[in-house]
Amino acid sequence: MTAPLARQEDALREVVHLGSAQAASILARLLGDVGVLVEVPRVVEVTRPQLGWLLGGRDVPVLAASFALEGDVPGTLWWVLPMDSAERLGQRLLRRPGVSGPLASSRTAALAEAANIVASACCSSMGAMLKAKMLPSTPRVVPTTVEALIADTSPTPETAILAGFVSTNAPTFSGTLVVLLAPSVAADVLKRLGV
Repeated sequence: MTAPLARQEDALREVVHLGSAQAASILARLLGDVGVLVEVPRVVEVTRPQLGWLLGGRDVPVLAASFALEGDVPGTLWWVLPMDSAERLGQRLLRRPGVSGPLASSRTAALAEAANIVASACCSSMGAMLKAKMLPSTPRVVPTTVEALIADTSPTPETAILAGFVSTNAPTFSGTLVVLLAPSVAADVLKRLGV
């Protein structure tokens, strides 16, 4: 597949927007008193090194939950939180806003569970729209840098759909949900959508 045309980008954007909106809704319910807004996703053909710049730069410390997408639409799903946002979200999940210091194991566990819920909601919604089975693998949640996350320096481009999100209540947190698809898988998604 060559770079997507405008209407193909719109179709890919819509699939991920529905998935990320469902994930944001579930996350807001999980947190109880927090609204979570989702940006309109960006669709780009990029190599992994180029993707690093879209995630804020290669040296940015992040907490990343990485999932393999299994089933009819194979790919990769990342839930990427800048480290300060991950700490604030972890505190909210544990209902301990005063706790500070490095990301503790209890916060990491809470964030891993939240990541699993977010990914499952996203995949369920996208799968329903595509009439496809989509399941996230068990998450790998690690404090890392964007450079380590993207690790692959292959010049092979992928279709990346990035949906940013931000909470509406203080203390705020933000991050990005990233869906990565090989060109052949993106073409199959478009075929499923009739585009």
